[in-house]
Amino acid sequence: MQTAFVDNPDKSVGDADRLVTDVMRERGYPVDDFDQRAADISVDHPNVVEHYRAAHVLHLAQEKGDIGTEAQREAFVHYRALFDKLLEADLETVQDTPKEARA
Repeated sequence: MQTAFVDNPDKSVGDADRLVTDVMRERGYPVDDFDQRAADISVDHPNVVEHYRAAHVLHLAQEKGDIGTEAQREAFVHYRALFDKLLEADLETVQDTPKEARA
């Protein structure tokens, strides 16, 4: 997705939004209401919620055609930070699980 950004930033930002939403759904976050998602993510990841809010605002502006490539890049960076944090939380859960339970 990141490499596709160079050729098609509009699509990449939209894809990043969908990917983050899918990961959040898999993690049990409510995905129908952005404000609720942001509130929930702030509980688990207080340092990252601003990335989520900023990326979402830029994504909505992009859908209206109101942003340029630099703002799209910023949105993508914000989505990536949230995505990495969501995966990091999953990795920490696996590492905290005894080996016997993971098998």
